[in-house]
Amino acid sequence: MTQSASPNDSDMVSIRVSRATQKKLKKLKKENMTYDDVISQMVDDETWDVEKLDADLDKIEKKSKFYSFEEVFKGV
Repeated sequence: MTQSASPNDSDMVSIRVSRATQKKLKKLKKENMTYDDVISQMVDDETWDVEKLDADLDKIEKKSKFYSFEEVFKGV
């Protein structure tokens, strides 16, 4: 994981993203990563394929079955 340098406040800018994009970025965060770290890692990685990642995430969501607590422990 590549951590970005600690920028001071004068080096920071705001970027508007949709809530859907924010959710996707949040899924990519690990441990104490910031959104800046995630985006920096993405743009530094020459093999980054956003469309493939998005398709993979959609595939996982479609194929996954999520169970409620009650379903998992029914009859226990």
